[in-house]
Amino acid sequence: MLFRSPSPAADSRGAGLWALWSAIPAPWRPLLLLAPIAAALVVRGLQNSAPAPSRRPPPLVQTAPVQRGSMEERYPVSAEVKPLVSVEVRPEVSGTIQRLYFQEGTEVRRGDPLALINPTPYQVALDQARANTSRARARIGEAQAQRRLAEAQLRLASDRARRYVGLSRQGALSRDDEENYRTQELVARANLAALEGSAASAEAELAAAQAAEAAARLNLEHTLLRSPISGRIGQQRIGPGNLVREQEDKPLVVINQSTPLDAVFGIPQRWEERIAVGQRLRIEGRPGLEGRIVSLDNTTNASTGTVLAKARLEGDTTGLTPGETVNASLLVRRLDDALLLPSVAVQRGQQGPFVYSARAGKAELVPVKVLASDGRRTAVAADLQAGELVVVAGQFALMPGAPLQIGRAHV
Repeated sequence: MLFRSPSPAADSRGAGLWALWSAIPAPWRPLLLLAPIAAALVVRGLQNSAPAPSRRPPPLVQTAPVQRGSMEERYPVSAEVKPLVSVEVRPEVSGTIQRLYFQEGTEVRRGDPLALINPTPYQVALDQARANTSRARARIGEAQAQRRLAEAQLRLASDRARRYVGLSRQGALSRDDEENYRTQELVARANLAALEGSAASAEAELAAAQAAEAAARLNLEHTLLRSPISGRIGQQRIGPGNLVREQEDKPLVVINQSTPLDAVFGIPQRWEERIAVGQRLRIEGRPGLEGRIVSLDNTTNASTGTVLAKARLEGDTTGLTPGETVNASLLVRRLDDALLLPSVAVQRGQQGPFVYSARAGKAELVPVKVLASDGRRTAVAADLQAGELVVVAGQFALMPGAPLQIGRAHV
């Protein structure tokens, strides 16, 4: 066998290690040899003493019982309050406003004075019309007197003509005298006819004068503007000293009838068959105030797909103003003996709505069909029984068939 001689570098390392080993005291040399074995045993013991991973506890959920009862299915609407009557008061005669009798925002009754337009020119016109009426009456009296005189003259001429015609036939009167008396009768009859025409003309003038007097009196009355309805006064648009013209575009003031009030709202076309005149509208947040549908529009709004409905408000409408929007709900139908559960229990999945039922300590997924909801409760059709517990909190940590831990019941 051939032996290779160690290299000088190996001899150098060996000599160094031997020198280090020789420097260690002899009693410590066995401990130094056992140190690696002791370190390995300590590491193994620490690994064996580490706690084993614990199992995750079932999720904590809250439940509520399924109930049977009745529920009203309501459709929420936003309704605009409108007055039954709204009037824009405009002057019916022209002139300068001298005085206002109302205060903005106050209630007025029908017939209360609102404003006064300068009545002087209209008073003068009425006085002149009255004078013309008196003159026409005087002419009628004169014409009637002349007609009575002409009637008397005609009777006298007719009597003479009859008398002298008889004498002429007996030969006691000449033919010329007979013609003369006949002519007098014809003249008297023509004079009466002319006077009757004058009397008729005088009566027509009197009628015209009376009509002009009535118009002048009406214009004078219109200088005092009165409220046509009872209601609440709005803001004044024209003040004293301003010149107004008959039926001008700008109203003096707007009056809205404060009671009763209407609520106007739109309903989807699909609900139209379920909505009828007479149905009740509940005004949310105002106990004791409700509406009754009085009319449905006969056309559908093409842009919104809704039909306009009008309800007459009944109850205390204090504080409501025209143009205000109120929240309301319309009763569509009533469900009796329905399965009711808290709305928070209903979840939405790819297959549709469902709930988790706590059956035998496990979560069971139960599909449901939502029939109606009032926000707090939901009526459903499902394979559920009254009194059965459904999960209302903690559903997102559940899986079908997973165990669960029921905490405080939901109220």
